[in-house]
Amino acid sequence: GNGISLIIFAGIVAQFPAGLVQTVEMVRNGNIQPISAMVLLAIIFAVIALIIFFEQAQRRIPVQYAKRMVGKRTYAGQSTHLPLKINTSGVIPPIFASSILMFPATVANFTPEGGFFADLQQFFAFDSWSYNTIYVLMIVFFCYFYTAITFNPVDVADNMKKGGGYIPGVRPGKKTAEYIDRVLSRITFGGALYLCAVCVLPTILILKFGIGFYFGGTSLLIVVGVALDTVRQSESHLITRHYDGFAGATGARIRGRR
Repeated sequence: GNGISLIIFAGIVAQFPAGLVQTVEMVRNGNIQPISAMVLLAIIFAVIALIIFFEQAQRRIPVQYAKRMVGKRTYAGQSTHLPLKINTSGVIPPIFASSILMFPATVANFTPEGGFFADLQQFFAFDSWSYNTIYVLMIVFFCYFYTAITFNPVDVADNMKKGGGYIPGVRPGKKTAEYIDRVLSRITFGGALYLCAVCVLPTILILKFGIGFYFGGTSLLIVVGVALDTVRQSESHLITRHYDGFAGATGARIRGRR
């Protein structure tokens, strides 16, 4: 169920050894100071931890279900929650934004040199402030756009109302939909800022350290996201077959993004 993602994952990971060897050679040749290499390594681990944290982060809205009668039996109400992911859109916004921004530069490569098209190519250069500014704005836009397409608060509120559920302190129906939409809009903004920070980080490191950053941006999001999904799926299959899972006798569980 994760085949295509694993193929993309393997293609990205296969490039990491060459980038690591090149970085080590640059350290040996003196092009990069050892202290800078250690800072770069610390940044890599910090970014990975940040991605794992935000990919698993949720805002849990409490939901209470009223008592119900089935035949002559009365079932007590249940307390549960509605999980809203901080990053609902995943890696779609960076992919859409980068694909659209690559189009003008690609067109400029097939045109005569000089003039308007040369200025256009320079404007959309990868390391220019104009490119990164538009890139950040488009990521924010596509975060809200994709979230609005994939998550409908009105349908969630209607299904909750039909099942006898309600959010404490919020009236069922329209008020519940407005409350969910307001909460989702706020946490989506935080998720958009997180995506912008991760995707712009490679450009900052290239300008700061003067090397190609092979472990960042959209590729890093895909690698970490697919790894977490694969671990979660493997863990669920092991639990289904009555195994202890990866944790063994410790009793701890490896949690995926969901």
